[in-house]
Amino acid sequence: MTDLLLGLFLGVVVGSSLGIIGAGGAILAVPGLVAVLGLDAKVATTASTIIVGSAAAAGFMQRIKSRALDFKIGAGFSLLGVVGTYIGTKLLRYFSDTVLLLLFAVLMFGAAFSMWQRSVTERKEQRTRWWLVILSATAVGLATGLLGVGGGFLIVPALVLFLNIPMKIAAGTSLVAIMLNSTFTFFFRSEYWREVPWAPVLTFAGSAVLASVFTSRFVQRFNPRHLQRGFSVLITVVATYMLVTNFH
Repeated sequence: MTDLLLGLFLGVVVGSSLGIIGAGGAILAVPGLVAVLGLDAKVATTASTIIVGSAAAAGFMQRIKSRALDFKIGAGFSLLGVVGTYIGTKLLRYFSDTVLLLLFAVLMFGAAFSMWQRSVTERKEQRTRWWLVILSATAVGLATGLLGVGGGFLIVPALVLFLNIPMKIAAGTSLVAIMLNSTFTFFFRSEYWREVPWAPVLTFAGSAVLASVFTSRFVQRFNPRHLQRGFSVLITVVATYMLVTNFH
């Protein structure tokens, strides 16, 4: 019962993160799956693609009504990184769970720092730098394939700085890329499907979807800067907990 309640709570946190700022989902989902359900790193990062992909899909569908996204750009960004996603998935078998969790903790600290510091300035009439778009899409794809993260904390600034997407559109557009990245990774990892505890994972995913749908309706009422910093503190605490419990 306690595990179920914790799973529901973590689902709400993950869904709220995706629904409000378009990032931070898997960064919080994977530690939750490891700590609450006791999954190993490979299975947890596979299961996270179900949770994060579902919540991202629900979040971007809510934003379609307000046109707060660009589906074509989000899909294109994901497709540009699909090779990186495939390579990351194939590299997974060469890493132990300990190394994967260490890499994940490092990524979490990086994401927390990015969210705390980030102040992306929109630049009008700037020429699109396609080599940077491809590089960032590949990096996000590699991280998704290896660690099961959606990469929203990298996608949003890439869309704003390299493709001149307005910030209010970039958050919704990133959800499209996260959904597709998660879908690709899930199918590339078919060898781990049998180890996923489907009932609790789908419960986790369900609460994340509901939270994403609910919070995305009120996204305009929140101060994005304050939210980013709040989530950065939360991610730092979770990353520290991961290091202490797994590498003590």
